[in-house]
Amino acid sequence: MKRYHSHFIVLTLYTLLTFILTWPWAANFASAFPGSTTWAFDESTFIWNIWRFKRNLLDLGVSPLHTNDIFWPLGIDLTLYTYNFLNALLGLPLLLGVSLPIASNVTILLAYVLSGYGTYLLILYLLPKDAARLVRQGAAFVGGAIYAFLASRAIFAALGHYDIVSTEFIPFFALFFIKSLREPGFKNPILAGIFAALCLLAEMIFGVFLLFLGLILIAGHLIQEKNANKNSSLVTRHSSLVIRLLALGATAALIWLPVMLPILRAFTQEDFALTGWGESLKLSADLLGWFTPTALHPLWGDDWVTRLRQVQEGSAPFSDVNTVFLGYGALALALIGGIAYQKRVKAWIAAALIFAVFTLGPLLQIKGRFLFPLDNLLREQGIAQDITFPLPFALLHYIPIINANRVPARFSVALGLSLAVLAGYGVLAISNYQLTINKNRFFLVGATVLLTFLALFDQLALPLPLTDAVTPDVYAKIGAEEEDFTLLQLPLGWRNSFGVYGAERTQIQYYQHTHQKPMLGGNISRAPAFKFDYYRNIPLFQAIAQTELPQSDPAVSAETLEQAKQQAAELMTLYNVGYVIIHQPIPERKPYADTFTATRQLIFDLLPLESEATYSSPEAAAYKVNRPPVPETLRLEFGDWVSAPYRGEGWAGDEMYQGAGVNWSTAPEPLIFFPYQGQGNRKLTIHLTPFSYPGAPQQTLSIILNDDYEVSDHSLHEEWQVLETTLPAEALRPGLNRLTLRFSRQAIPREVLPAGTAIGSTGVHAPVDIEINSHADFSFITIGFGDEAEDASAHRRGFNVAVLDPQTGEALDKKGFDTAANQYEAQALRDYIAQIPEGHIVLLSSQGADAAAFFSEDFAALGGSAELPGVPYSLIGVKGAAPGAALERSGEAYLRLGKSQDTRPLSAAVDWVEIQAE
Repeated sequence: MKRYHSHFIVLTLYTLLTFILTWPWAANFASAFPGSTTWAFDESTFIWNIWRFKRNLLDLGVSPLHTNDIFWPLGIDLTLYTYNFLNALLGLPLLLGVSLPIASNVTILLAYVLSGYGTYLLILYLLPKDAARLVRQGAAFVGGAIYAFLASRAIFAALGHYDIVSTEFIPFFALFFIKSLREPGFKNPILAGIFAALCLLAEMIFGVFLLFLGLILIAGHLIQEKNANKNSSLVTRHSSLVIRLLALGATAALIWLPVMLPILRAFTQEDFALTGWGESLKLSADLLGWFTPTALHPLWGDDWVTRLRQVQEGSAPFSDVNTVFLGYGALALALIGGIAYQKRVKAWIAAALIFAVFTLGPLLQIKGRFLFPLDNLLREQGIAQDITFPLPFALLHYIPIINANRVPARFSVALGLSLAVLAGYGVLAISNYQLTINKNRFFLVGATVLLTFLALFDQLALPLPLTDAVTPDVYAKIGAEEEDFTLLQLPLGWRNSFGVYGAERTQIQYYQHTHQKPMLGGNISRAPAFKFDYYRNIPLFQAIAQTELPQSDPAVSAETLEQAKQQAAELMTLYNVGYVIIHQPIPERKPYADTFTATRQLIFDLLPLESEATYSSPEAAAYKVNRPPVPETLRLEFGDWVSAPYRGEGWAGDEMYQGAGVNWSTAPEPLIFFPYQGQGNRKLTIHLTPFSYPGAPQQTLSIILNDDYEVSDHSLHEEWQVLETTLPAEALRPGLNRLTLRFSRQAIPREVLPAGTAIGSTGVHAPVDIEINSHADFSFITIGFGDEAEDASAHRRGFNVAVLDPQTGEALDKKGFDTAANQYEAQALRDYIAQIPEGHIVLLSSQGADAAAFFSEDFAALGGSAELPGVPYSLIGVKGAAPGAALERSGEAYLRLGKSQDTRPLSAAVDWVEIQAE
């Protein structure tokens, strides 16, 4: 036991320091957690995650990677989501004995303590073994304290970014990774792989940090080995190193496999590709911010709520909350360590410099500015813009997977560890110097305490902002009701990492652990566009969102309000909404604090609510919804806005087809929602037609009720038809039900429909897609399709001409002639047409109401009619073709040749659905 005595002391000290340096968190451990009520409530997301993981895994016995309880009725996949599986796993056994807030707080406490302890072990291993034991321990303790209590960790905790707080296993990975480089055997690679997997379970972005750190440490190791063994063979010295690293990677992949496979599947099946730069410029460190204490510092900081408001309004000193303050004390110790032990710490110096530059993001920013006039350097050259200074992070944007990190400031996680290691060497250098003056043990301990104080003082974040963990009483009362129903809560909104629709308040999602009812809103990291478009297309939600956030949405139109009134009560029945819970606004949490009264009034105007609250508390009031009964015959007219709420995933937008308003199915299993009340079977009738084309195989349809009950199978013929079947009462559920239409095949019109390529009666076929649209204000000539499409118009007033190779469709030339200007342009057009070789395809488009002012003759030489029909005018012709043989149009001057433009995978078009009581 004496062997572990010092480790117990170190863990105890880090625990005490955590409680002291995060005060008043310890005093509110059961009733609050780190976070900010005027920010995004991200802390509520991570705490909900812990409960959701346990709820799905132990209570429901289903995958923790999906839930229908938010984003109702669609549900949402939790695959590409900041789940923080690490804390969910750590919290799982805790939830069997303690409350959710305590379980979550314990995981955050472990993040602080183990971050310090892991760094302590790492530095203890790295420091020279010839140094005195107490000196090494003191130096390692200070370095561990620096990493555990970085100002950036406190800021991320205050913002509720618990995934970035959960860095406790990164130092352990670094320790066993270095051991894997230096020592034979597989114990260290396996341990490093385990800790790498734990890091990835906390936050996938940590994989990028581990990759860069690993590459830097490998390079440092190889250079050091080369210098120490100049005459030995590289192959001999490192023949087993690659095998050890492969064992490390295999171990990490094996542990992470249950999460990695669904992630890869989601990326291949859904459109989750990240486009653009996100907010990487805004979420970068500021160069001045490196040396500016954070807003949470008790002496040199600012009012935290005021600073957050300034960031939202764009008036803060920096573009975002300053998350990367290096700390003068820590930086001074790191500089001393880097100088005193330069040869030993070259890799850590390189790591600190590389990660520091990465935190600055794609462009250098100083005091919130990234554009610099440099005494009007460019403007004097006639270039009306200022100068930017691109940085290496910009290169990461072009590397797949690595470019998923859109928050450069998060590199402070790896930067902090690098500085902590260097600071440990700095303390060692200072302590060794002290020993030459005074070898007294207590003097050495006192010096270590003083150095710890100096390293942490400017990193202080006191008091640490907290959010209330107490759930309003109304939710416990609602949760006690045995009936299954859904909740609609104000503020109402849907949020992902790239935006918000409505005034989403993630704290409300956290309350779900108490009532355990489905809710309409929700927060997710990434989701297919339909998960948001569904709500945007429903007038009721449009009206609510536009009232909640009037500055980011247009004012509610009279048409939207009328449609919302027409459908609101019906939607309460469809979604089986039992209560509307109206939360009081949080002071200073704008804009909902300003729009609360208007939004509340809108809800009472639109929804069938009891006038008095059924349950109420100071924070919220629950109003019972008087849901209207389901009609005996529910008819859903597809192709119209009224049916949008009833259509789940797998449907295209509203359109007309063969005179009917329809929605095409664009997924193998499109969903239909419908409500059910009472008893007895229901008769289902569907009017639809399959997508047909020459040689199409038989289309079949299986109707599935509520995910697993197979109702009936149908073979479809090629015309409009009516299908009828019975939905049995034993498979129906009170409230919302799901119909899945499982089609046997899909086809893309562009790939299967015959192409229309004949150029009139010229006998020539267009080898590429051609599209011409002529108008008084524009002239568009497009050849090719999709990404290969080419603009072939000169976009001049008058007539624009393009000449194509008849074999390949290549654009050989394009010219514009301003025949509205003068005779010279008109003659130039005549001369140009005359010199075009026989047999070449010619495309012609007019622009302007007076395009024919000086050119009124025909285009018979191109196969046009004997007289110019008038403008706007479009023509697809062939030089030398017989007059009248070409394709031409005037007035509505749109022409197109080629394959279908429709690239949707289609199964069938549905006209209407009817559900009737039998």
